[in-house]
Order: sequence, then structure tokens, then C-alpha cells
Amino acid sequence: MKEKIKGLLAGLAYRVIVLFTFGQISPLLGAGIIIEQDGKILLIDRSDGLGYTIPGGIVRHKETVEQCVGVYASLKRDPRFRAVAIAYKGFIVSGSPHGSSEGELCWHTPEEVFGHLAFDCEEMLKDYISRHQRLS
Repeated sequence: MKEKIKGLLAGLAYRVIVLFTFGQISPLLGAGIIIEQDGKILLIDRSDGLGYTIPGGIVRHKETVEQCVGVYASLKRDPRFRAVAIAYKGFIVSGSPHGSSEGELCWHTPEEVFGHLAFDCEEMLKDYISRHQRLS
């Protein structure tokens, strides 16, 4: 519930900023990573009830964006605010998995989650499976 309220407040704040800047504000930039292991994809089962997403987050002011496998910029990609996402293909090198306040990590085959993915993660996953690189 807490994450859902945070999302709603973020969306409201963004809309107020858009209003006061007469729409002259850049979209938020997010980055996500698609990790496949044994035919399953690492996902986050979101605690706000929006569905599953690939792991990622908003790119902070001092972070860079390098070569990517896809750029997703649909005007409707996130119902809360105007956002652009860059999807990377990644591999687990070390460490242990852990969730966050946004949700719990889980592994699913794409077929298990199609129709239950938040934002435009289904489009990202389909592009990944078909090896389609988006540069739009």
C-alpha cells in the first residue's frame, strides 16, 4: 500500500511540474535489466499491485547511460508520469538476491507472466525473446 501511495504522489507531483513548466520538462529516464537463467526471467512482483516488472529504476542525476539493448519511450509507458526506459541484457556474476519495498524478486518463464506485466515490460520482454533491438 505504501508503494502505491508513493507512486500516486509521484505522478501527481510530476503533473504539477508539467503544468507549471507549460509542458517543457524532459521525461524521467529509467533503466532496467533483463536477466535470463535456465529459461526463466528475473522479475519483481510489485508490492503496489501493478504486476511484474524487470528489475531497474530511475537514472539519477550523476549516473550515465551506455550502450543498451532497447529504448522504450511510448507516451503511455507509465501511467503515473512521462517516462523513458532503457533495457539492458545482464548476467548474474555474484551476490545474493534480495527484494525491496517495491516488491519481491522471482523467476518466471515469459509465458507465465505475459498479460501480468506492468508498464511496457511485456514489450521489452517480447523484444528480448525475438532478439529485436529497439533504437527509437
